[in-house]
Amino acid sequence: MLIGIGFTNYDNSDNTQAVETTKAQTAKKKDVAKAKSAKSESSRAESKRLASKKAKSEKAAASEAKSESIAASSKAESESIIASSKSESERIAQSTASSKAAASEQRVASVSASVAQSQSVAESNRQAQAATAQVTTQNDTATTGTNNGGGVQTGSHWEIQDGYTWATRKGHSHIKGPSLPLDPGYHWEVAY
Repeated sequence: MLIGIGFTNYDNSDNTQAVETTKAQTAKKKDVAKAKSAKSESSRAESKRLASKKAKSEKAAASEAKSESIAASSKAESESIIASSKSESERIAQSTASSKAAASEQRVASVSASVAQSQSVAESNRQAQAATAQVTTQNDTATTGTNNGGGVQTGSHWEIQDGYTWATRKGHSHIKGPSLPLDPGYHWEVAY
């Protein structure tokens, strides 16, 4: 009997040892599984953190790209406005220059027309004076008779250059003696 007890005892201790070993292995497996699970959780958390960080980074990059696009668009619009403004300024300057040139040409034409009109009036006045002088000469000749003395019978007749009158005769007239003919370009006036 002793042997049986010893064997049983032995068997029991082996069994206990086997159970403890199994328990230890199971605990170890559980620990490994827990470690794997923790590592997996940690890995998942790290993946989530990395994905979140990547999403934030991509969002920031997209925001920066959008900002750059807006800035480029604003710059292009500003340049377009500046170019348009410059073009409008040049058009106004050309229009102003054209207006000034046209006004200057108009003033020159107006002055030329005025000068031409003044010359025409002066010529008309000269012709009228010449015609008046000729009529006066013809009248004097008709009244003096055929001796062409111009009323020299009294000795007070003046020979006055055509275009001048008794009032404007100074320097353009002289007394003619009796029976002397009238010089060309002169007419007779009687002294008053």
